[in-house]
Amino acid sequence: MAGDKIEHPTPAQAYEIAVHHAALLRGLFLHPRFKYAQPPTADFIKPDIKEIPPALFFVSDFVQRTYVEYVVPFLPAGATRKCKAIANPWAYSDPDYKWEWEWDASTSELKDADGNVKPFPTLSEKVGFEKMSDIMSRGFLSRKIILENATDPKARLLAGGQTFDFGEEVEKLAKDTYEW
Repeated sequence: MAGDKIEHPTPAQAYEIAVHHAALLRGLFLHPRFKYAQPPTADFIKPDIKEIPPALFFVSDFVQRTYVEYVVPFLPAGATRKCKAIANPWAYSDPDYKWEWEWDASTSELKDADGNVKPFPTLSEKVGFEKMSDIMSRGFLSRKIILENATDPKARLLAGGQTFDFGEEVEKLAKDTYEW
């Protein structure tokens, strides 16, 4: 995205957006106060909703939906299951998980182990604009809740009416992910 114009991201921009979102999701879902009803795996998680602070659960779900519904469509099919930097938190944390693709920063391409390039999709101009607009607006809300729920009553309402300290790591990740 160049300057103030909202448009379809280049492959490098889409990858960077995905990397930041994946890191934020790791910070949220691996937060010490996020509890699970059973140990999570790369393929299945079952949150213990009764034990998770409402703000943490809401923001985690909101950012995950943003990632899945608005960021992932800009990536090659299967990328979040094959490239560690953009994977879900549980696959990322699994030392035995097999990664098949890597980002080649010198060419701005995702490549498999044989060096084959995995093409990024090109969405229509309208769909690309809508998804990027949604990423920005949802990002604004996520950032506001994470950073301002203790000081802004509107952010606190969005977080379930109670304050929650997400911690320095998640706050930094939110700032890095949603720079606007």
